[in-house]
Amino acid sequence: MLWSKGIIYSIRFIFIVNTIYLVFNLQFLLVGLLIGSLLLTFIPEIFTKISNVKITMTGRVVYTVFIFGTQWLGTYLRLYDSLIWWDIMLHFSSGILLGYVGLLILLWIDKEGVVEKNIRFRVIILFSFLVSVSGAVFWEIMEFLADTIFGSNTQLGSLQDTMEDMVFGTLGAILFVIYMYLASHKKKKTVLERLIEIN
Repeated sequence: MLWSKGIIYSIRFIFIVNTIYLVFNLQFLLVGLLIGSLLLTFIPEIFTKISNVKITMTGRVVYTVFIFGTQWLGTYLRLYDSLIWWDIMLHFSSGILLGYVGLLILLWIDKEGVVEKNIRFRVIILFSFLVSVSGAVFWEIMEFLADTIFGSNTQLGSLQDTMEDMVFGTLGAILFVIYMYLASHKKKKTVLERLIEIN
């Protein structure tokens, strides 16, 4: 628990210190990026306050590290440019992470636990998968709008880049679904069951 909080607070500290440095260097576009990234790290706490659904500390750490990887390492330190596999890895990871988000949303909208109590595992897996794939598609729509409206180049002007991102996001979602399926059939405690325990 302590090390988990340490990781989250360390990442937030890096964002804050780096933002102060950029303010003194008058790099306000990057300041906006890092402030936005810092705010994104608080989404798990905000989600819990709104929904009353608690998130495991492991889930919070994975999410925060993901934000760090996309925004600070990927965009600020430009690993997207220097490592050709960085973008693919993050889109694949996002498929897994969004599968987890699907479970959180299900716990939120199914307050009575009808789906879990009746062990509608296929429904749970399908819902989680569809949330994940929808997230991948939504992200590409946002990238397209950013490129069109603000003149950025997130999609590299390439249909191939867009499709690769969606394919790897979908593969991540499939991996998460396979994990859920195998864990349930081997009678191992799934991510969903851990979430149910703390809620």
